[in-house]
Amino acid sequence: MLAGIYEHLAPLLNFFMPTQKFQSKTRVGSKESKVYNQPRSPFLRLMEWDALAQEIKDSLLAQIALYKAVVLQHNVNNAILRLRRRLAQANCSTSKRGYMLW
Repeated sequence: MLAGIYEHLAPLLNFFMPTQKFQSKTRVGSKESKVYNQPRSPFLRLMEWDALAQEIKDSLLAQIALYKAVVLQHNVNNAILRLRRRLAQANCSTSKRGYMLW
């Protein structure tokens, strides 16, 4: 069931979810200040990388065209709900025998 979640979660995180990358840190006395880059998805970071071969960029563009962020998020949510229901059923059945699943 976890594989069903990760099947949809991996493309969602890699193609659509922006993340901030740590850039630098400065310290003034006891105060520490951190600077982060602008949030971008791993996909966009790869596309901006000059050393990446054009064939790989074309392959990634073809792959992202297969996905829609809303559909992926919906599929992840449904897979999580299925897992939670399964765990709830397992917890109910084991608690009747006198022990808990957790």
